[in-house]
Amino acid sequence: MTSECGLGRGSPVYLEEVKIHGFKSYATEIVINFKPGIGVIIGSNGVGKSNILDAIAWALGESDLHRLRCHSDTDLFFSGTREYPPAETAAVTLALKLGLEKKAPGMQMTRQRDRLGRERFLLDEEEIAQVDYQQRIKETGLLNAKKTLIRQEEINNFLALDPEDRLKYLADLFHPRPVNDDLVAKLNNGFKQMLKMLIPDSDGHLLLAATGRGPGLIVEMAFPGKGMRNSILLSGGEKTICSLALHLAFFEELPSPFYMFDEVEPSLDWTNHHHMQKLFKRLAENRQLIMITHLRSTIELADTLHGIRARNDGTSFAKFYFRMDERILRAYKCC
Repeated sequence: MTSECGLGRGSPVYLEEVKIHGFKSYATEIVINFKPGIGVIIGSNGVGKSNILDAIAWALGESDLHRLRCHSDTDLFFSGTREYPPAETAAVTLALKLGLEKKAPGMQMTRQRDRLGRERFLLDEEEIAQVDYQQRIKETGLLNAKKTLIRQEEINNFLALDPEDRLKYLADLFHPRPVNDDLVAKLNNGFKQMLKMLIPDSDGHLLLAATGRGPGLIVEMAFPGKGMRNSILLSGGEKTICSLALHLAFFEELPSPFYMFDEVEPSLDWTNHHHMQKLFKRLAENRQLIMITHLRSTIELADTLHGIRARNDGTSFAKFYFRMDERILRAYKCC
């Protein structure tokens, strides 16, 4: 598996630091550092872990409120508590390292927005026009990074679509690249590869087919010992496995230096958790993975581990950060 913009152990770009202030549940500034490889974020439910991924996507230009889990623009701002006033400005800064060497150049990209809707875009602390900010994102190979954010509650959405709407989804995802037989064949090969890494001896197919409403995309999967079935007939757990494999196949055709996963691991037995670990480690050879999880099997993969907590008033803060090793894994009860 390769990526034009891949990161990880042998690739040129990675997200080194995220600085968040006034964005969603973060009343005070937090700084989260990453190393190449796999960065894992842990914490109890509702403490603001997912807001970190939202902040990264927002700084990369995401403005779709639905994808940012917002009902209105005001949801982007810290709303205030008895201890902390409402934020008048939301700001996120991404520090990117343009190489793995210690002396490799870096780059800081900042997006700010105030409650009146005024936005500022900064490159290395100098204000630039939005169009130039977007161009820099493209030049650095980050154009598709925001598209790789997938969440536990959304992972099966693609399978829930009608076949015709699946094609529309792919058209939006890969725009301006056309969704034709060639692309579907590549996605099909990637889907099969991901499935076999997750569940050996499994198989799957992506099929372009005519429907009553026009062309559509059929998804089929066969688990070991079972015949090929339409995805609508899969169980809940089987659908999650199928969906993860599908999304990873899509992302492999969307060059990006990192993927962002929000508790997307399917429920697997111990043996197949081992296969999933191998898959994540292989993905991290060519790009960075930033993952939110509660699973020890994923936490064990971490190159960096981040703990997020919430104060009594619900505001979020970073509790700890360390480079992972076996001693820390044993000391911290991260099951």
